[in-house]
Amino acid sequence: MQKEAEMHAAEDTKRKEEVEIRNTADNMAYTADKTLRDNKDKISDELNKEVEEKVAAVRSSLQGSDMEAIKQATQELNETMQKVGAAVYQQPQQPPPGTEPPPPEGGNDDEGTVEGDFREV
Repeated sequence: MQKEAEMHAAEDTKRKEEVEIRNTADNMAYTADKTLRDNKDKISDELNKEVEEKVAAVRSSLQGSDMEAIKQATQELNETMQKVGAAVYQQPQQPPPGTEPPPPEGGNDDEGTVEGDFREV
């Protein structure tokens, strides 16, 4: 049984690599879709369309068995997602709804100061 395992070790290693490549590609496609949904207003229509095309290319390559095609499509999607990240983080950060912005620094605005008494016990 050990000899049989040794004989198939190369096949097992290759199969493991294929599964990892497919999982990485599938996760990248899912993450790209989620990022588009979550940041639709922060991403230009042109970049949005480019990402959707790259996701479709990844999913299409996953239907086949060419590992190099899957790797290439995943790499292209990854590069496009870096553009998305840059676009999202270049946007000014908005505070969550219902919260007040922090008071301006400097000045003597005592409106936020709370006076209190204390005693030691």
